[in-house]
Amino acid sequence: MRRAGIEGLVALAAFLAVGVRSFSPTSSSSTTFRRRYGGAAAGTGGGAVDVSSTTALSALLDPMITSSLVQSATTAESSATLAASSVDSIRTAFNVATFLPQPFWLFLILLPKSGITKKMFGGMEVITLFCLVHFFIVVTSILQPDGTAPMAEFNDVFDPAGNPQAAMVNMMRYPNFVSEEWSHVLTWDLFVGRWIWLDGLRRGVFTSHSVLLCNLIGPPGLLLHWATCIVTGKGLTLNEAAEEQEGDA
Repeated sequence: MRRAGIEGLVALAAFLAVGVRSFSPTSSSSTTFRRRYGGAAAGTGGGAVDVSSTTALSALLDPMITSSLVQSATTAESSATLAASSVDSIRTAFNVATFLPQPFWLFLILLPKSGITKKMFGGMEVITLFCLVHFFIVVTSILQPDGTAPMAEFNDVFDPAGNPQAAMVNMMRYPNFVSEEWSHVLTWDLFVGRWIWLDGLRRGVFTSHSVLLCNLIGPPGLLLHWATCIVTGKGLTLNEAAEEQEGDA
């Protein structure tokens, strides 16, 4: 039914265009009209045959031409629908990256020593989930017609001779870039919050306040954890790579 409707609209629009062209001041149809009805000023009698409109209308009603017009209209409609769908998908992924991590943070902050928290964050499954959400946003953005357009502008962020801060502010005009950066930040905040929690479990350091601050503003949460370790006499974390080498030996 939709295809039939499109065919009707295309045929009507083309018919009207032919009609306007046929009776424009310079068209042969207009000349024929003047010859037929212009009287003495035209200098000729009636009897002229107007064939231009008939020829154009025949071409319009040709099945191949009509099919081509309908196919073009359908393709344009499909492209617009696909673009709108990808925008909606990115918007949904943005909401997932924003709101879904919050319940997991509550377990790290309020129940750091519970068995369910250890089961959820003992492995990397939760972090991997949000890495996949971020990856989905990146891939979906790239597949859009202008999805990679900001990359040329993004180079300006790393141009020391220019104005990197202004370039970054300018990048925030792009919804896809905002979605990618926001999910990027939130995923790594959770990654660091998990590491603080693990370090606290291993060395017996209270971490709820540090993990909360990490959730709110990121890196200061890690600094607060270092300060807590020093104040409680636990000291800073030793070189973990060196510890691994000693264990291998």
